[in-house]
Amino acid sequence: MTTYGDRFEAAMVTQIKVELVERGWEQKDLADKVGINRVTMSHYMTGKRSIPMPTFLKIAEALEVTPGSLMDQADARVQARPTSETA
Repeated sequence: MTTYGDRFEAAMVTQIKVELVERGWEQKDLADKVGINRVTMSHYMTGKRSIPMPTFLKIAEALEVTPGSLMDQADARVQARPTSETA
């Protein structure tokens, strides 16, 4: 059973990937702008590691979006996709 938190975290990564595509950026571009190692960014984007809040805030800043807008869009993704327990 996955929790809301698990689904939200996956949706957040999906939203960050959407933002990258919209800008024509790759993960390495975002890693460079945020100032983190490219392998670390890859771990965040594949779900191997959770994104720490300070890094999440830097990601939002680099993407020039508010952290709240990223979170709202991630939440909308979670709400649009009901789990088998609630479907």
